[in-house]
Amino acid sequence: MPGRANFAIEPVRATRTFEAAIEHLTEAIERASLRTGDRLPNEGALAEQLGISKPTLRQALRVLELSGLVEVRRGKSGGIFVVTDLVPAVAIFTAVKLEERATIDVLRARRVLERAVVHEAMRAATPDDFGELDHTIDLLERHLGERASVMRADAMFHRALVRACRNETIQAAMRGVGRGLAPIRDAQPGGRAYDAKTLDVHRRQLAAMRHRDPDELDEVLDEHFRMLETQFSKGIGRRWSELFGARARGDAR
Repeated sequence: MPGRANFAIEPVRATRTFEAAIEHLTEAIERASLRTGDRLPNEGALAEQLGISKPTLRQALRVLELSGLVEVRRGKSGGIFVVTDLVPAVAIFTAVKLEERATIDVLRARRVLERAVVHEAMRAATPDDFGELDHTIDLLERHLGERASVMRADAMFHRALVRACRNETIQAAMRGVGRGLAPIRDAQPGGRAYDAKTLDVHRRQLAAMRHRDPDELDEVLDEHFRMLETQFSKGIGRRWSELFGARARGDAR
């Protein structure tokens, strides 16, 4: 396969991780002089070279597929293949904007669905459920500063909330939201201060649930949602109020 041996990618160091991954992949394809039919390294190798997670890589590859640069084939004979010698820059730009629109939709949907889930969990949670949530918070605190471990503990907290509802339909709906949020969360820079804020929000959210205080819970949830929304807004050079404020939510309806 021509150029395959010279295929190398610069690691991503940016807030807009999936978009940076697209740029780095496109540049690497051009530098390696890959042609139609040539195969890229597998997902694991690409994610490692870029320094990103597989969910974020798949988000980038989805955009490149939509733009017509690559094709991702599944199965034993599958892989990631170049499908044109001409890099479709305009189509990539358009696909990036569509992906950003989809990300905004996911974050808005999270506000609606996760709020309902947490209120239902507050109503239905048993002492054992609260114990599981306590455990995820303890794990998060124990691993402050270790980004991958903090993200796992954060995901465990949210899964425990959904399980506390004891409703299979809710669990199925939130799995879809979780898949959409995974690459967005991965794109955030993190850091000990951000992780400590996540820990604090989780603690206060759980306290509000234990007190059965819906007003306190809504206040904490708004702060919780804003953390990811604000980081994403900064990453694409927009204001939070423009994307997620009351007027923006009204326009979405």
